[in-house]
Amino acid sequence: MTTTRRKTASAATQPASETRPQPRRRTATRQRKGVPRPVPAPVAAVDAAARRQMIAEAAYYLAEQRGFHGDDPRSDWLLAEAAIDRMLEQGGG
Repeated sequence: MTTTRRKTASAATQPASETRPQPRRRTATRQRKGVPRPVPAPVAAVDAAARRQMIAEAAYYLAEQRGFHGDDPRSDWLLAEAAIDRMLEQGGG
């Protein structure tokens, strides 16, 4: 014995023009042609003096963590500078 599925009466009797169209989904990544996306502004702009002070403090803490022994201040400065620049690029500050 085979069974056949019946369509519901409402779907079978309604013409295609009377069925409701599916709503269009909006996507956040959609962009109009020719219109550039806005670039987010950095959270905080830091001037050169403030950046230098941040690097100096970070270099001091690096030297303090190792007990002020070994390594040289220049490498502490370079490591701190890289860390501060990464932080500023990510919007911290």
